[in-house]
Amino acid sequence: MRPLLVPLEALVYGPSYAYLNYKIRSPTPLDHDTVWRDLTFDLPPLADWLRNSWPIGPVRPLLLRAKIKQDHVLGIADHYDVSNDFYELFLDRRYMFYTCADFHHPDETIEEAQQHKADHILGLIDPKPGQRILELGCGWGAMLKRICEHTGDKDNLHGLTLSKEQVDYNNQHNGFHVEFDNFITRTYQPESYDTIYSIGAWEHVRPDEIAPLCNKLYDAIKPGGKLVKHFFCRSTDDLFATAVCSQLYFPGSIGSSYRAHVEAFEGAGFRITHRSIHDYRPTLRAWFDRLVESRERALELVDVRTYNRQLTFFPASWRYFHEGRGMLVRWVMEKQG
Repeated sequence: MRPLLVPLEALVYGPSYAYLNYKIRSPTPLDHDTVWRDLTFDLPPLADWLRNSWPIGPVRPLLLRAKIKQDHVLGIADHYDVSNDFYELFLDRRYMFYTCADFHHPDETIEEAQQHKADHILGLIDPKPGQRILELGCGWGAMLKRICEHTGDKDNLHGLTLSKEQVDYNNQHNGFHVEFDNFITRTYQPESYDTIYSIGAWEHVRPDEIAPLCNKLYDAIKPGGKLVKHFFCRSTDDLFATAVCSQLYFPGSIGSSYRAHVEAFEGAGFRITHRSIHDYRPTLRAWFDRLVESRERALELVDVRTYNRQLTFFPASWRYFHEGRGMLVRWVMEKQG
């Protein structure tokens, strides 16, 4: 039955989607060397053309439409609410960042690279004790921990997440003010935060949601306050054929272009004062290697399909950035006083 689905899914969703789903559905754990090689090597020109051309452009939005209409919580739960212990196997052991790290040298550990990232973003936020700070999509509380280490002020730190597993983790381990709520649809009190920031959360904001959310956040920040944003986006306005594959990993999420983000934030009134581009590929490889090292324990915590999905996610994402389709960006934006 599994091989029979490949031509049907390739016809409807494209060859990349069909191939990835075939791998994910394997009844046995995938061989890691084969997965990384097959998902990252250069294809012959004809195969590469087909991968990038099917489904054809006008069909891609139609295939994504049904997923984009679903509740955000369904896609977040599908990816994150599998097991906190599972994520602890491959994320850095100090903070548990599930976002791009900063590798200054190839031989650094994921812990060292995530410390670099945390320190860099801390400098961008520049938090002070007493400031009211909100994180959108706070994950397991990684950046909240770093800010608390710096300021010693836990009471004024707040986080939002749509993962119940992450809420439980924060309640059990961190004690931050973390709420289960959708930061996209949430109502914010005017001028209620000195700083709002997000690390790897805007990837879940759909294209038609960006501008309204920017306007809400602008109003929620005090005059002279800032919004700090670490995110990845499409490098062009093109909706690539491989965008359909993202639904295997984050159902209901679809990225937007860099230009669309600039127009929405500047249109809301923000002034972008810092822009930097970072390389996601070393982080994805480090997570992949960590997961492989912990394969036996991983398969005790999750089923084979979840393991295979995660194993294919890292090299597939690596290729997305390697081919220049996506870019990892950090911005600082100010609200004029």
